[in-house]
Amino acid sequence: MPIDTPIQGVFAPIVTPFRPSDGAVDLPWLRRHVAYLRDHGCTGVIPCGTNGEAASLSVAERQAVVEATLAAADGLIVMPGTGASALPDAIMLTRHAFAAGATTVLVMPPFYFKRPAEAGVIAWFQRLMDAAVPTGGRVLLYHIPQTTGVPISDGILQALRASHREALYGIKDSTGDPAQGEHFRTTFPWLAYFVGNDHLVGAACREGGAGSITAGANVFPALVVAVQRAAWAGGDVAASQAVLTEARALLESCPLQPATKTALSEVAGLPPTAVRPPQVELTPEQHAAFVATLRAALPRWQPAAA
Repeated sequence: MPIDTPIQGVFAPIVTPFRPSDGAVDLPWLRRHVAYLRDHGCTGVIPCGTNGEAASLSVAERQAVVEATLAAADGLIVMPGTGASALPDAIMLTRHAFAAGATTVLVMPPFYFKRPAEAGVIAWFQRLMDAAVPTGGRVLLYHIPQTTGVPISDGILQALRASHREALYGIKDSTGDPAQGEHFRTTFPWLAYFVGNDHLVGAACREGGAGSITAGANVFPALVVAVQRAAWAGGDVAASQAVLTEARALLESCPLQPATKTALSEVAGLPPTAVRPPQVELTPEQHAAFVATLRAALPRWQPAAA
């Protein structure tokens, strides 16, 4: 993809599959998942994000996942998540992503120390961009303060706009707060805005968003596509959003990562795959109830996704 081409559309923050037998990363499974997403309307994928359990992966494992995703992409845009708590790790991961062929990365702020000084977070991003982002490389900042404890503040965006205008491309907003999304879109219209919550895809795209990066796209990419098309073409956003909202609500009825992996076995025909501690698998009771509800709902959802 040319570096000056705008990025928009449906992006899946892909799960990282772990072999149930030994807990190792299952790269052949990952390649099958990427093919499923490509065949069902995704614009691109984000390996090593929150839904990919990136904080539970070593640097070497994250690099292997990124390389495997890029090799399997076959036309999909790949935006690796390269944030880390330690700045040297984030620099290493970001350099690797660009060297492997990515043109854009998604970077969360350093997440271990809570409530750091804004100046410290600004300096962290500036050092990262100076050390690891090549000319023409693009960075999306990842705003998920409920997980990181570190928001992407107005001051951070303004400072990075002044110091790294060419590299700072956009933001992923995973707060699930419509007011926060509206603030980003109206206060920083030069940022490409990606909504990170399936429930808000229609509203965000109708109001100028560039697209979505949502967990539901792992399993139901065609449902997300339907919402975006309705939003951008003046269609029935409410109807398509209602279907996507129902599907996402089911994923949220259990812990999200194991629920998403269970749903992928049912919907995409992928083999069972595990989560890595501290995540835990669904209990037998959770699994049975989840699968029963999913199977009952699929006939309603699949025509909407066609």
